[in-house]
Amino acid sequence: MSNNVDDKLSTAMERISMVLGALYASQMGDLDQSIKAERLSRCGFSNTEIADLLATSPNTINVALHKARRKKKAGTKKKK
Repeated sequence: MSNNVDDKLSTAMERISMVLGALYASQMGDLDQSIKAERLSRCGFSNTEIADLLATSPNTINVALHKARRKKKAGTKKKK
């Protein structure tokens, strides 16, 4: 019985996090999709979850986040 309760709680928490993620994504308004993806990633959402929230493919999110990391890394090298 304890496992059943744990499973229900886990499912409920996952749903709540997706609702909050959707609300957060909608509040970002007209920001570029890559910025939205980056912010959602920092909140702990997986690429697949971000893709669902932004109504796009996981591959698109993978590419956007890769470009953002590469751009950030290039920016830190220039500052030195």
